[in-house]
Amino acid sequence: MKLSEISIDNLNDREIEKIVFSNIEDNGKSAKYGIVFGSYTLQKYRIETAFKMYNEGRVKKLILSGGSGGISNKNNQKIAEADIMKKILLEKGINEQDLILENTSNSTIENGINVANILNDLKEDIHELMLISSEFHLKRCMAIMKKYYKEDIEYILVPAKDGFADKENWFLSEKVYNSGRNLVEFEADLLIKYAKENKIYDLEIK
Repeated sequence: MKLSEISIDNLNDREIEKIVFSNIEDNGKSAKYGIVFGSYTLQKYRIETAFKMYNEGRVKKLILSGGSGGISNKNNQKIAEADIMKKILLEKGINEQDLILENTSNSTIENGINVANILNDLKEDIHELMLISSEFHLKRCMAIMKKYYKEDIEYILVPAKDGFADKENWFLSEKVYNSGRNLVEFEADLLIKYAKENKIYDLEIK
């Protein structure tokens, strides 16, 4: 069944888990380019994971994506998510020439569109791309890149585990703002909604 065929009403936990987390696994492969999706509230986990991938040699260059007008900017920070990530990664010792900035996007869809433009401008024959984000966010990231970049390349999905909104623990929290349950239920609804509106690639959910 495709995302667009799923009813958004009365989803149970098992259905939500399938929609958000099915087939989200790191296959251990490497890629020249990795995209790090920004978030003010969850960026530390994503930065740590991106640094680990770079340090282990699994990715050679990181594309840092995120502006300052996104939904996670509750404190009205002026510095873009991508700029904050760059500063921290440089402090960790990553070579500046291995960081590519996309610091104008204000949503995950804009992340994908702007990064697709950067990749197209490189004029390289890219066959695999690493996506680094929170585990619950990765399926949407992939669906967006398939829609706005390339459908038929290999996407290596690397989850930045946060300990409360991951596959093994999201359901343990109550439905309050920014809890694991709140984030994952919102993500399931958004995946279905965007697929029905043709804003993302319509993924198959088994």
